Parts: sequence; C-alpha cells; structure tokens
Amino acid sequence: MCVAAVAGWQALTVHYSFGGNWTALYCTGSKFNGIPPDLKPEGIYLFQDSYGYDGQIYHYIAHDPLFLHNYGPYLDDPRYRGRRILVPGMAFLLALGRSGLVDRAYLCVFWIFLGLGAYWLCRFAQLRGYPAWLGLGFALVPAVVVSMDRLTVDFALAACCVGFALYAAEDAPAKLYLVLAAASLSRETGLLLTAAYCIYLFGERRWKRALIFGTSALPVAAWYVYLTLHTPPARATFLSFVPLSGIVNRILTPFPSPFVGLLRILVIALDFLALAGIVTGLAWAVWRGFQRAWTPVVIAAYLFALLAATLSNPEIWWEAYAFGRTLTPLVLLAALDGLNVRSILPALGLLLIDPRIGLQLGPQILKIVGGVIR
Repeated sequence: MCVAAVAGWQALTVHYSFGGNWTALYCTGSKFNGIPPDLKPEGIYLFQDSYGYDGQIYHYIAHDPLFLHNYGPYLDDPRYRGRRILVPGMAFLLALGRSGLVDRAYLCVFWIFLGLGAYWLCRFAQLRGYPAWLGLGFALVPAVVVSMDRLTVDFALAACCVGFALYAAEDAPAKLYLVLAAASLSRETGLLLTAAYCIYLFGERRWKRALIFGTSALPVAAWYVYLTLHTPPARATFLSFVPLSGIVNRILTPFPSPFVGLLRILVIALDFLALAGIVTGLAWAVWRGFQRAWTPVVIAAYLFALLAATLSNPEIWWEAYAFGRTLTPLVLLAALDGLNVRSILPALGLLLIDPRIGLQLGPQILKIVGGVIR
C-alpha cells in the first residue's frame, strides 16, 4: 500500500506537471554543470533558470558508478557525492549496466527501499505492541517525501534506520550486519549506525561481537579507497566546533520567502515548525541521555544528535528539503525510541517537518487536482 500510494503520486505529478517525462523527478537544472553528452538522447527534463537539486547528480553517478567515463565535470563534488554509492550502484546493477534501463532501475530501487522501510516499520510496531498499519507512516518520513519528489538517495538510509531498530531488537545478527553495511554505503552518516551498535556491544562487554560488527564498515572503507584513487579531493565541509551554531543561526535567519502577505507568514511559520521538529529530536536525545538510556536505537539517536549539533554549513539548514532529509535519521530514531518507551512525543517532532515540505509540493497538488477535474 505504501509503495502503491507513493508511486501513484509520482505517476500523477509526472503526467500533469511534467508532460509524462519521468526524468523530471531528478530535478536537473539548466544552470548546473550541464548534461553528459551520452545522456542527452535521454531527453532529460530541464528546469530552466535553476541549479536543480541533488537527484540530478546521483542520476549521473547511476550511469557511471565507477567514474570511468569522465562524468566528473558534470558533478559538483565527485568524491563527496560518490560516497553515497548504494542507490546509484544498485540502479546500475539492476539495469545490468545498460544505460537505457538505468532510469527505470533507479525508480525501482526507490520503491524497493520504500517497501522495505514500510515492512520493517510494520514489524517493529508489532514487536512493540502497536498495530501493523503504523508501517504506512514510513511514507511520511521527511527523507522519503523529499526523495519522492527529487529522487535524492536519503530514503535508503531512512529505511536502514528502521531495519537497524528491528533487527537489533530481534537480535538477528546476519540481517543486522547487512543493514549496517548498506547504511554506510547509502550515506556517510550511515556509519553512525555501525558505531552505535558497536558502542552498545562494548558497553555490554560483548567484545568479540563488537569486533565482528565493526567489519560491516569494511565495504565502505574499500569503496572510499577506490574513490581516493579515481576522484579529486572532496571540497565539502559541514562541521563546526561551536555546538548548535548551525541551527541557532538558521533560527535567527528566517527563510527569505518570495511571497507577500498571509502566504509569506504561512511559509515562515511552517519553516519554524520544521525547525521545531529537529529541536524536538535533539531534546529527546538529551532527555534520554539524562535518563542514561542504553539501547542500540537510543545510542544511534545520541550520535545523530551530536551530528546535528555540529552541522554548520548554511546550505544544509537553508530549507526544510535540506535539513529535513539530512537529519531524518535523528528524528526517525527518536520516534522509534519513543515507541520503545510508549511515547508519541518524538514521533510528533518528526511530523512537524512534513507541513513545510508539503507546502513546497503545493503547485504539483494543484495541477493534479486541476487535471483530474478536467
């Protein structure tokens, strides 16, 4: 049901907003670094006078995951983006390396992780005594909503966070090992899940198991070595030694809405509401820390809270699409920990981000409604 609902939305918005061109979901901007010559026959949908969004970069990597065809000039930061190889790499493998099938395979990878995330959340909810239909809530996770619209890769890490919570609770070592390996390949911050579980095991004096699970980071380590040999040094820097400087500066600098009147007030209000969702996740992690809570999920929430506190790059905090998907693991893990202790408060924090993201989808919603009515 979750996959059908999201895929149905994508089909409607592609039909009514982009003339049936599914490549519009990559959000390729005409002002970005251009399109690789061998991909121009795809008829990629271009957003005029726009720099586009991250999905366009992972689209290119999916066509050349080993960086063998000189796509580097068309990317903003090849080594930094290349670290998130899981989704582009899976799309390439699913397409059997055939360029003409990569775009369809990329969508299939998105739907696969969407289905896995919903299934794992359903199982986790049942394990904690909640109804199975809560699994449908995975479609409301900020990273999933943004990826539905822009085909960024963050949905894979969101799904892995739920799989991590489920298999850690069930003590299913083989499945948990695979989830941790996938998480670290989906996004560099996925390594925090491996760190969290190893910290938990060390705290429980399970030394041998901690060392075994530490090896789940070997695939990503090998991949980083490959990137070092085939890509220029990464330029991106995001961390600050001044705690909370990023989010505090963002709160003190309201989003510059181009609208006027009540619509401008609504945009700014929902923007602050989304930031309040991140603050809720941070507050939950601090509160659980004072309680000395010690589970794999809550330790992971601690680590992602530390990450959120040290993120300083304004690009991450500038809009809900950016900080909402980047910090989805924080609010999602907090929500999952809330289910462990029978509290819905952190889940409400996660949902505070969605209205601002939803407002950005407003034009597409209007076109779909208009098209259906006609």
